[in-house]
Amino acid sequence: MGLAFFYLRNGIHNQNTASNLFLKWNSGVCNIFHATISVKGNMQTEPTLYVMNHISWFDIPVLASQKPLHFLSKAEVKNWPLIGWLADRAGTLFIQRGRHGAAQKSLEEITDCLQTGGSVVIFPEGTTTNGKDVRKFHGRLLQAAIDAQVKIQPVALRYPHAQGINPDVPYIDDMSFMDSLLGLTRANPLRVELHFLPSIDVHLDLETKKSSDENIGPKQLAQLSQTAISNKLISLSNSRL
Repeated sequence: MGLAFFYLRNGIHNQNTASNLFLKWNSGVCNIFHATISVKGNMQTEPTLYVMNHISWFDIPVLASQKPLHFLSKAEVKNWPLIGWLADRAGTLFIQRGRHGAAQKSLEEITDCLQTGGSVVIFPEGTTTNGKDVRKFHGRLLQAAIDAQVKIQPVALRYPHAQGINPDVPYIDDMSFMDSLLGLTRANPLRVELHFLPSIDVHLDLETKKSSDENIGPKQLAQLSQTAISNKLISLSNSRL
């Protein structure tokens, strides 16, 4: 408990001990379910806004086992017993969905985190999916990459299976958290693929770019990210045929 408190109190990207504990914690969660994670491509070494398709709550420890990261979560999680406290102390950024000014506050928090050396992960679909398709990416929060002048790295996530996508992994519809846990225990083997795609930097230093680039905003960055991830997943799916 003492080590956990030290880790939580000191954050995840500014101190080596906290970073190491963060990685070990999330790797441990992945090991509980005997997950085998295959990584393709390279993560950025600098502060980055990562955007990824979303399939399950398990996506978070999978990606967090690779590098100390801050995630965006719905505000209700902050009030959950123990889990909310842990998430808060670990640097989770909470969003009050539906409340006036909530999106702007979240945008400011993400921007501040990026400007102080952290890397942040967002799921622009806004919900989990069955892993077969990518839903529309919402661009509002990608404004943080413009304001903080950091790169965006799309990440294509897959849970490959003989049926294409492992049917026991998606956390969707009216599934309870307990049902999801039981599903993950049945997902044997539980294989995960993380594809780190080329970074997007067309929004950097816009004042030095040509006028034709001045219309690059969060909506365009969301479209670029969605296209990159969707094309990668389609390519991987076709390669199995």
